[in-house]
Amino acid sequence: MLRFRVVMTRYSLLIVGLVAGQCAAASPTGAQRSRAHFVPKWNNEALFDSTTTREELLDMGRSAVSFSHFPLAEVYFQEALLRDPDDVDAMCELAHLYKRTGRLEYARGLLTRASTLVPTRLDVVANLRTVERELRGELEREIRALLAAERFDEALPRLAVLLSITPDNVDVLADKARCLARIGQMDAALSTIDLALSKAPREDLYALRAEFSATIEHDRIASMESSARRLIESGNWVRGEASDVLQAILAQDPSNEWAREQFRALSGSSGGVAAPRREGPAWPEQFIGAIRDIAPGVAGFFDRHLTAILALIGIAIVFASPLARAFARRVRPSSLYSGDLGQIVVGDALRLASSSGLSGVMVFHTPEGRAKVYLEDGEPVHCSGFGYTGVEAFAWLVEHIEEGSFALRPLRGSVEHTIDQPLTLLLAGRPTTAADAEAVQRRRKSRMSELLETHVD
Repeated sequence: MLRFRVVMTRYSLLIVGLVAGQCAAASPTGAQRSRAHFVPKWNNEALFDSTTTREELLDMGRSAVSFSHFPLAEVYFQEALLRDPDDVDAMCELAHLYKRTGRLEYARGLLTRASTLVPTRLDVVANLRTVERELRGELEREIRALLAAERFDEALPRLAVLLSITPDNVDVLADKARCLARIGQMDAALSTIDLALSKAPREDLYALRAEFSATIEHDRIASMESSARRLIESGNWVRGEASDVLQAILAQDPSNEWAREQFRALSGSSGGVAAPRREGPAWPEQFIGAIRDIAPGVAGFFDRHLTAILALIGIAIVFASPLARAFARRVRPSSLYSGDLGQIVVGDALRLASSSGLSGVMVFHTPEGRAKVYLEDGEPVHCSGFGYTGVEAFAWLVEHIEEGSFALRPLRGSVEHTIDQPLTLLLAGRPTTAADAEAVQRRRKSRMSELLETHVD
């Protein structure tokens, strides 16, 4: 009898609340009053207490739905879920309420959890499919409108929800990649288009990936050009760093004329032929100049005792003194072209020298030893090092050396020609076209063979 009275009391409160809501809605400002004053009063402990059972909460929620009092129904269903988060019936009732009020994402989340807890309930699975179909249509309409308005940052969250429904939809992945690219997240856009290509290797997706890659490469080269300009404008004390950046630009974009001209200017080349920037004084004068730079007060002493100083320097060189090496670095002729093999591979270093038409001897200092490549107008004519000469030394250098440094020095005197193939074929390993093969055959002919052929003609 007592339980009956408790139940009747709960239902009487519900009926009174619903009637009051209908009366408020009938007045001119009833909708505003019910929204601003009446609804918050529903969400309080007077509607239920610890003795209210789960069945009572669900029944009162269904009654509120039948009267279209959705906020009150939401309170009852949420209370049931607070008491038991795994209550599938409460999830389904609340999901139905969310679907009816247009909150399809919330409804899908509840039904997804319910189908995971009870996968055998076919009604839950069917409701989930219905909600996902409606949600997919709504999202597609919103995404099309946002893309047309170029509101890409707002379209991305909706694309993410749509992809959670249809993860294999490559068109949605392509739209997501485009949005990421338009807001500047090029690396993320490239990763997204790669995922789309793994699912469907279509030509339009390959074209979109090539567009993204070109944009990324352009931005990277533009950033490197900006860095190179700042270094060049800073003066000669960062000349080496500027040269390294220009080499990196040409390694990625050999057709970059601005970088090529700046590199030629820094290396002192003109018209594609390497030449020293200026004729410096003799090395004793360089030595005295270096001493003046370091300690101007003792310059007169060195002027008076130059012979003795030179003798001491000779002894220091014989015994490989660190001080002698330091002075030697000060007076050593500046390199026309140098770099670090940790930043550029041997093949690219030689290609840059060849494209600039540099001449001289390129000395490679590596952990395996020292090697020299003699260049004439950018083409290798002789190579020595690692116990080999000619093509064998060149091949060993290109294939095995990954660490060390290199520097191009002026060539003094002549050298025996042991390499008669152009650089492109040496790096490729074999002729790639008939024209290249003919060029190799022509270069392999000796001077005597050419004279004999001329005589026969």
